[in-house]
Amino acid sequence: MKKFIAVLLAVATCLSLTACGGGGGTGSGGGADDNTIVVWTLAEDLKDFAEHYEEATGVNVEVTVIAPADYPTKLNTSLGSRSSEVDVIVGEPQMLPDFFDAGFFADLSEFDAAAQEKLVDYIYEAGKDEDGVLRALSYQVTPGSVIYRRDLATEVFGTDDPDEIAKKFSSYDEIVKTAEELNAAGYSIFGDTGALRWFANSEAPWVKDGELQMTQTRLDYLDAAVELYQNNYVAFAPEWSAAWYASMAGPLPFNAGWSELDEVDADAPTTQVFSYVMPSWGALTIRDNAQDNKGKFGVCKGVSSFFGGGTFIGVNEFSEKKEAAMDFVEFCTLNEETAEWWIDASDGDIVSMKSVLEANKDYENESFGNQKTYAFFMEEAENVDYSLITRYDTAIDTAFGQAIEACQKGEKDTETALKDFYMEVQTVYPEIKVPEA
Repeated sequence: MKKFIAVLLAVATCLSLTACGGGGGTGSGGGADDNTIVVWTLAEDLKDFAEHYEEATGVNVEVTVIAPADYPTKLNTSLGSRSSEVDVIVGEPQMLPDFFDAGFFADLSEFDAAAQEKLVDYIYEAGKDEDGVLRALSYQVTPGSVIYRRDLATEVFGTDDPDEIAKKFSSYDEIVKTAEELNAAGYSIFGDTGALRWFANSEAPWVKDGELQMTQTRLDYLDAAVELYQNNYVAFAPEWSAAWYASMAGPLPFNAGWSELDEVDADAPTTQVFSYVMPSWGALTIRDNAQDNKGKFGVCKGVSSFFGGGTFIGVNEFSEKKEAAMDFVEFCTLNEETAEWWIDASDGDIVSMKSVLEANKDYENESFGNQKTYAFFMEEAENVDYSLITRYDTAIDTAFGQAIEACQKGEKDTETALKDFYMEVQTVYPEIKVPEA
């Protein structure tokens, strides 16, 4: 039961990550027959891959896109009874350990050597179970970045150079100083303090050798989040809110929260958001919402390298068409032609194949002032340390976020919030030793 709950908790993260593709519904195709590969996925992307595969091979592929909130239940119900109704299955990194433990993902060891050679390191590591057996692969990498307004950077700091702006996001202390400068100029550093959470696992995993790791960097994160909140250094436009999307195109009402923009007082004071902390797919979000600001953004490093989301593909252990399913997985993830095709078809997704990333490193992104964003994301992907990721992260991140929120609102002091946080972790995971409050 605990593993099933953990899978459900992991999906909460997926709901906020547009790299999942999102949305419900099914792809084309009726009931599967012996000549059809059946795919269950969280990502709309695989509809495009299926069409491309059909064109290349003549093999029919039926794709069903399942809403993230429903996916774990559907997979557990079907594969828990050893069903062969689906051949290809997927998961996000947070889901994979529990799916692997449940025995749902077949052994892909025949691709191990190719995956290790061709794919970005963290993708290869994320696709292995606790015994080191390869069970899933991804066609994309989702390294993180700070995406910032070049025009506002030049106005406030006198430069829009990515290396110089990166210095202003190099630590939590520097972020607070940067926020103060921006506030003095009338701008907000982030939409809300949730942007900081992406850097939370920057030096140590949450759990190591059975013990919770409360590091100084995590305490600095808590302090910075409280300071940004209480000094009104953010716009109070939560990620994925109407105001947050609107901020990419220009001024927005300060403190709009989750309200629709037509519900906000027209005379409310306005602000502009300087930066966004997001995985690489965030660049597509900016591109699609920037309107007249398209071309005014840049990307740079932040406190630490990170990744977020990503669709990992594997084969149902109980499929009766494993050979065909494995061919589809190989086509999607280890084929250079497919990776080149996907760069164009996706209009900017960052692929996982190192040779294709290298071949496109000089690509200049017009949405980001012709910055060579592929070169940047390629370097950041190689910097991701997957050993910092644990199966406990989603639940612990959620509990730590609640502790931070209580401090921000003055409901608890830091000592009390941390004590309650430790108690929450131990309640959910009795096997973890927590620090003494």
